[in-house]
Amino acid sequence: MNPDPLSLDAARRGGDAGYDPERGLLLADATPNPIHTRIVSGRAHRIRDSLAYVLALWELHRAGDTVIDGEARVVRAARVLDEVLALQDTDPASATYGLWSYWAEESLSEMSPPDWNWADFLGEFLALLLLRHGDDLDPALSGRARAALGHAAASIVRRDVDLDYTNIAVKGAFVTLAAGSILDDESMTTYGRDRLRRLHASLTESRSLAEYNSPTYWHVVMAAFTGIRQYIADAELAGLAEDLEHVAWEHFLARWHPPTGQLTGPMARCYATDLHRRSGPLLVVQRVASHTWRFFDESTLPADVHAAHDAVLDYRIPDELRPFLDRPAGASTVTETFAETHYIPGQVAGISAAAAAGHPPIAVPTIGTSWREGTVTLGSVNFGDTWVQRRPLLGYWAEPGDDPTDVDAVARYVSVEVLRDGHGFAGGSFSSAQEGGDVLWAVGCATPSGDEHIHLDTIPAGAPIRTTTLIARFSIRGLDGSEVLVDGLPLGDAPHDGVRLVRVLTRSVRLEWQLAAARFDGSERSARVSRVEGGIDIDIAWVDGGEPRDLVFSDLADVFASGLLRLRDGALDEARVRVEDTGGVILLRSSTDGGDLALLAPAAAGSRLDHALIAARNL
Repeated sequence: MNPDPLSLDAARRGGDAGYDPERGLLLADATPNPIHTRIVSGRAHRIRDSLAYVLALWELHRAGDTVIDGEARVVRAARVLDEVLALQDTDPASATYGLWSYWAEESLSEMSPPDWNWADFLGEFLALLLLRHGDDLDPALSGRARAALGHAAASIVRRDVDLDYTNIAVKGAFVTLAAGSILDDESMTTYGRDRLRRLHASLTESRSLAEYNSPTYWHVVMAAFTGIRQYIADAELAGLAEDLEHVAWEHFLARWHPPTGQLTGPMARCYATDLHRRSGPLLVVQRVASHTWRFFDESTLPADVHAAHDAVLDYRIPDELRPFLDRPAGASTVTETFAETHYIPGQVAGISAAAAAGHPPIAVPTIGTSWREGTVTLGSVNFGDTWVQRRPLLGYWAEPGDDPTDVDAVARYVSVEVLRDGHGFAGGSFSSAQEGGDVLWAVGCATPSGDEHIHLDTIPAGAPIRTTTLIARFSIRGLDGSEVLVDGLPLGDAPHDGVRLVRVLTRSVRLEWQLAAARFDGSERSARVSRVEGGIDIDIAWVDGGEPRDLVFSDLADVFASGLLRLRDGALDEARVRVEDTGGVILLRSSTDGGDLALLAPAAAGSRLDHALIAARNL
């Protein structure tokens, strides 16, 4: 296929602007990253971006854009590829065999720790480069690129990720199948075929994804399935990939909300709460439905060298599913079991059945509820952690005149997170029960747990962690011109403390937030409401400023916050919330004219297994 011109233009702009002729790689700002790399500021040379640029350069050359800054694009491509290939670990005896680091300035041994996914991510770009341009590369350079793909694929086989690691399991299937085809390696083809068959069996049975409703990783998964169908010359594998494209589209459409152009919650992994801030998923929607969904043109699609990837993929949507991209959501609730999540002693997060093998686990289904009615939508997960990438509760709405294709418009949403000293805290436990636009919620803390990551920076049980602030926060954004009432009084510019009830009245929706009960180590807690740019924050501060303290979660008498959130595109009826503490467990009940909800949740810090046992009682 010819490359998609819009995506290729974005890749050209991103790659050309970042190219450093002195180093032969792309130079970029280093952004904060709590894991993997110690380079978190300044400027350095990105290795994966540079390999994406090689693919873009060859695609531009083929499209007739052959010269950049007086240099032939294919000459530049050869130099960049040579630099990237030299940075791979090619020693089969090495623990990081087949990998690259993030930055040319940081070796794999200096990372904390290396990212084993880089075999999959860079392997994919190498595979696409060789599939589309392998015959045109200089023979010596082509041989080195083929060898590098073989090393990356061998690393993928050696690692053999769990199928519940959805995006990497799927991407690795494409890379190993492509390597088998390009290198004429039957053993690699056999491995890739077996992984794809297992994915097909699992996903067509569950009709769901363990990395559920993730905008970024839905895009990754869709790209890999498309690549297999498009580039792997095997009728069986193409058929399996088509089936899986169908599953991925079903999953997406179950939470797609046309009035806002957003995906309602909950989300397992998310990098931007506003879907319009990351172009990938919306670009796929535009590619398959451009006559009704036009988010981007040359002026609005951000420069991004990784768009070279999308440029060479032939995205499709099954004909019978296409109408659901346009159809406004009626009153509907989707309740979906995403995965059977297993909890075992000592684990800081839920794991898959394969990872729990040999242990006596408890399995708690991870269940999402997503409600859509007209211009409003709200979703929640029954039980999970609060890693910064999670969106355990997430809803959106549209106001009159809002355009869901306007990527510059402000998103209107409500979400929840736990923060420790200003960063997302993975150690929270979130529980909920939902009916329509009502969510009964509770947030606590687990020990042991991750801190910024779910498991790479574990806080052991009984270990002190120096802490200044620990906050459960509800963020409500997109409130231009809205009225906010705090315990019945208008919210001014100054924060309000001691808050139990918040009502938000916009032109089209009514949002109500109630605090039922919150405690920290035997002391009652209330909420603070503050105005922030574009909206408000509702904070329940368990630990709030002052001198840092050595916080030991297992020493606390209790730590939780609980309440009710309601969202409507019309009037709200009266709601009553009651809470009972039954010794380490709270029982929440809410009553409205629309029905009753009940929820059991942990009142005390405990292990993930302890909290899972409580969550299982809600089933």
